[in-house]
Amino acid sequence: MRTLAEVLALQDTDQKIYYLKKARKADLPDAVKLYNDWNPNRHEIITDEEKYPKIKVTLKPEKKYTDPTTGKEYIEPEQKKLVDPNRIALPIEQDIVNIQTAFTVGTEPVLDCKPEASEEGLLAALKQVFKKNKIKYQNKKAVRAWLAEQEVAEYWYVVKDDGFWAKLKRKVAGIFGKSMPEYRLKSVLWSPFRGDKLYPFFNDNGDLVALSREYKKKDLDDMEITCFMTITKDMVYQWEQTNGWQETGSFRHGFKKMPVIYMYRSEAYCEKIKTLRIRLEKLLSNYADCIDYHFFPILMLFGDVQNFSGEFKNRVVELTGMSADARYLTWQQVPDTIKFEVETLLSQIYGLTNTPRISFDSLKGTGNAVSGVAFDYVFMSTHLNVENLNETVGEFMQRRVNFLISALGSLNSNLEEASETIDIDVQMQPYRLEDLSEKIDKALKAKNGELWSQQRAITFVGNVDNVLEEVEQIKEEQAEKQQNEISKQEQLSKFNSRNMNK
Repeated sequence: MRTLAEVLALQDTDQKIYYLKKARKADLPDAVKLYNDWNPNRHEIITDEEKYPKIKVTLKPEKKYTDPTTGKEYIEPEQKKLVDPNRIALPIEQDIVNIQTAFTVGTEPVLDCKPEASEEGLLAALKQVFKKNKIKYQNKKAVRAWLAEQEVAEYWYVVKDDGFWAKLKRKVAGIFGKSMPEYRLKSVLWSPFRGDKLYPFFNDNGDLVALSREYKKKDLDDMEITCFMTITKDMVYQWEQTNGWQETGSFRHGFKKMPVIYMYRSEAYCEKIKTLRIRLEKLLSNYADCIDYHFFPILMLFGDVQNFSGEFKNRVVELTGMSADARYLTWQQVPDTIKFEVETLLSQIYGLTNTPRISFDSLKGTGNAVSGVAFDYVFMSTHLNVENLNETVGEFMQRRVNFLISALGSLNSNLEEASETIDIDVQMQPYRLEDLSEKIDKALKAKNGELWSQQRAITFVGNVDNVLEEVEQIKEEQAEKQQNEISKQEQLSKFNSRNMNK
């Protein structure tokens, strides 16, 4: 296998792109197949008329009769029509992936950092980047794409500053040197459903040294053009396919680290329950057809009709003959086996993916809402599964933070030194119901028992943006309260002295 430097040094552009694509070790995700599984309107119960054909319904059976005038026999052909069967598609993949995404990053990851005074400006800038780019929502988009589409990449680039640094300056004094930076950081996600084909390039040590992206765009004449771009540690290369691959521009991105974070899984998260979902859709659709054609009773008449009289509510049919009779053909018993199989399939689908069935029906019998340890116990399997997912997601989040620290140092020379010394650890937080009063009680017990400091207790409660400022504010309030108490004691002492003198 050629190294990245050897591939980029090739003069033949077609050959260069060939090797950049060939560097991908795993097969490309089948975006069409994955999207067909993700979108319930594309499930085979809806689209495959060969497996699930239309139903032939007989409107009038074949009838033979003899013409009394000529004596000839005639056959009146039967009349039929094709009717669409019930096609019940279930968005189970969407439900499972959305629930797993919420449990994984529904609670924002915690940035564990104890910054020195010189590093506080960098930490504040990092949080501002998260806020400006709405990272708490992008986390969900990235994890959802990874679970459903197998891979996702986050690309960071710079755009003209639109007040980012000015807003930050009001919060952090001395964050700039002599001049204000001209650019801020912005990001975008790439994934198969977004029309991207990703080609990661790993070196012999397993490190990602380049990532290529193939995508399509339309020109002013509405003609589709295939584009290819490669991002390395130093450069961004771009080509377009017009009578062969033509380079359209290359530039230095200016970062010290590669501005792409990549996440991959070998199969979609719901691949293992696909056959169960297909069986469940088929079962429910066929059962719906059965109800449509057999649930309502059918009136069977035996004998010759002698008389028909009465109005709407008291109509009477009089039958004659030896076997004259009239009765309804009814469905005496709904098969319990269908109900059993539906419940079994749903239980297996959600059980195999460690996904809780969160609905009004499943939670209405729980009484008071569970919280704290009880909630963790109920959703233990889901939390354990989140820990497994975080082997990849947690690494993705940590790589993002490491890159942004370096990038902020590159954009703002005043933060460059701090970017080389600051240590930020990303801690993933599985979603759980928070009982604030319970957390406050624990924090107070730990602080009063001298197990925690005041700063640690406030951090544990977690409802404060700046812990250090909150600690200083508490100290000021305590000092003010103490001073008020001293003033009261002095006034009381003076009052008592006057009364004694009298």
